[in-house]
Amino acid sequence: MGEVAYQLDRRILSHIFQGHKRLYGFTLLNIPGKIKEVSTHPLTGKVDEGYQLHLIQRHADLMKKLNKVGYKTELHPSFTEFIVNHYGILKERPGESSDQATDYNNPNFLMKLIMTKAPRELKSNLLVLLTCLCTMADGDRKALLLW
Repeated sequence: MGEVAYQLDRRILSHIFQGHKRLYGFTLLNIPGKIKEVSTHPLTGKVDEGYQLHLIQRHADLMKKLNKVGYKTELHPSFTEFIVNHYGILKERPGESSDQATDYNNPNFLMKLIMTKAPRELKSNLLVLLTCLCTMADGDRKALLLW
């Protein structure tokens, strides 16, 4: 469950900040501040308004898409952080062609895992996170979980 939340977090950040390989210190909760930070020259303080607008638009477009499948910008960024901190992420990546890797990249397997293992009060929001992750994976045509 924590891995699904973590993967969605990284997927959203990677989508918005496409040109940035290192996203250390970036979270879903601080996207507006990070947009301002990365669009401001570190030595001159001059804001690249075109780049800033580009990032703001990428964020808005993605949120519009995810809102359609239930994502709420006022709830899910902090919920995602809570889930990652509470449940953690996978300690080891499964082997590329292992049964475990196949299961973890199967939305039905993950849905069943959420439905059988998650506390009742977390299930609906965990399913929203999974749906968002599936939506993003379909959009970028990559595996559900990226390692």
